[in-house]
Amino acid sequence: MDKSDTDNINCLRCENEMVTANLLTYPSSSQPIVQRTRKGILSAPVQSGVKCLVCQKCGYIELRAEEPQKLKFRTE
Repeated sequence: MDKSDTDNINCLRCENEMVTANLLTYPSSSQPIVQRTRKGILSAPVQSGVKCLVCQKCGYIELRAEEPQKLKFRTE
């Protein structure tokens, strides 16, 4: 990820600058995703990767969708 992705993003708790980190899942090393599905409708789920920001001072972790525009259904 480019440094510009986290410039001026401050921790919500202590206001220290946050840094990008990798969020890994075990036992598999696949990247985590966020996913939306509609109940009762036969349609493919929509999903995005996850960006992880960590405060190096207090340890607060913030997760953000990497591509939030992909979480919209075609009819929204």
